[in-house]
Amino acid sequence: MKRISKLVILLGLVIPVMAGCRASYPTGSVEETIKQICEKEYGVDVTVATRNKTVGALIVMPDTLLSDLTFSDQALNKIENVMLTTSRVTLSSEFVFDFFVISLRDADTGVEVSFVRYIKDIRRLIMDDISRSDYFQRLLIEVSAQAPVPKNSRGIHKLKDYSVPDFLAAQIAERVRLKFQMSFISERLFSISGVQGIFDKKDKPGDGLFILTLHFLPDAEPFKSFDVPAAVKEDFKKLIFTTASQVVRRYEFDDFAGMRIQDAQNRQLAYYDRGAFSKTSMNTLMELIRTIKKKDK
Repeated sequence: MKRISKLVILLGLVIPVMAGCRASYPTGSVEETIKQICEKEYGVDVTVATRNKTVGALIVMPDTLLSDLTFSDQALNKIENVMLTTSRVTLSSEFVFDFFVISLRDADTGVEVSFVRYIKDIRRLIMDDISRSDYFQRLLIEVSAQAPVPKNSRGIHKLKDYSVPDFLAAQIAERVRLKFQMSFISERLFSISGVQGIFDKKDKPGDGLFILTLHFLPDAEPFKSFDVPAAVKEDFKKLIFTTASQVVRRYEFDDFAGMRIQDAQNRQLAYYDRGAFSKTSMNTLMELIRTIKKKDK
C-alpha cells in the first residue's frame, strides 16, 4: 500500500499543472490519442477502450507484484505514466467522460488492480474546491481475478461502465471497511470479514437504493443474536450511516431513496431513508454555523 500511496500522491501533485489544458483532442480520437502518447512518450503498450462515460486503459505485464504483494518499480512507473496521460487527455477532450479506469493485470496470475477516478474530482482539485487529502481518498482501488494472459497477447479488456451512484456505493463500502480496520473492536466484536456496496437502480428516478452488504465470518452468529448491548449495536450501525452520509454529502448526490444495510443472506440489519440523510446534512451545517459563531465571540 505504500507504493500505491506514493502513486496517489504523485498524481495529486502534478494534476494542478493541467489547469490550463484546452480541448485539443477531437471527439472520437480519445482511445488512439491515449495509446499513442503512452507508447511514444513513455514506451508503455496499453489497450484503451470506452464505454459510455467511462474510458479505460489496460496494462498487461509479468511480475507486477513482489513477494510482499506491493508493486514492482517498473509496474509503478507504468501506472503513473498511464494515469497522467489519461488525466491529461480526458481533461482536454471535447468528449465529456465522467470516469477513467487504469488497470494493471499480471500476465502470469491474472490478478488485476484497477484505479478508478471520477474526473470531476480532478477538476474540483484544480479549482481548489476540495482538499488534497479528500482528493486522495476519492481514488477507488479495486482488485479482481482475470484469466492469465498468453505470451504476446494483450488480454481481453473487460471495461466496466461506471456511473456516479455505482461509484459512490463502492466508495461507501471502502470507507466503511477502512473505518472497521481502524476500529479494531468493531471489526472483531462483530466478526466482520468484508463489505460490499452496490446501487440498486429503480425504474423511477430517485427511487434507487444504496445497498451495503456486511460479510461476517462463517462461524459468526446472526447480527441480531450477537451478545452485545443494544447501544453498541446502534453505535456500530451509526458508524456505517455516518460514513455513508459523508460520502453522499461530499458528492452532493441526492438522487436516491435511502440505504439498506444487510448481511450476505439479504437479511436487513438497518434502513435509512433519504430524510435521514438530509437531517444529517442539516445537523452538520448547524454545527458549522455554531463553530463560526463561537470563533466570532
